[in-house]
Amino acid sequence: MSEERTSGAVDQEAFEKVIRDNLSPEGVAALVMALQPAGSIRATTPEGEQAVQQVLWFRNTLLEMIGVKTFNQQMDELGF
Repeated sequence: MSEERTSGAVDQEAFEKVIRDNLSPEGVAALVMALQPAGSIRATTPEGEQAVQQVLWFRNTLLEMIGVKTFNQQMDELGF
């Protein structure tokens, strides 16, 4: 019996392949930047908190994929 997942891809490798196949490092960096404010959202329901945790998982997964150094370089190159 599988445990319930609150966030995370069922097949992490396939998920990351789709991201790499469809988004440039610049696009990934811009998404990470756009998702940064999610960390300051305070939900008032368990469902809202679960949704925020999923967004934070997505942001963190994207950041891990490109690395902090690449993220910072992309932010400088994109003018953010």
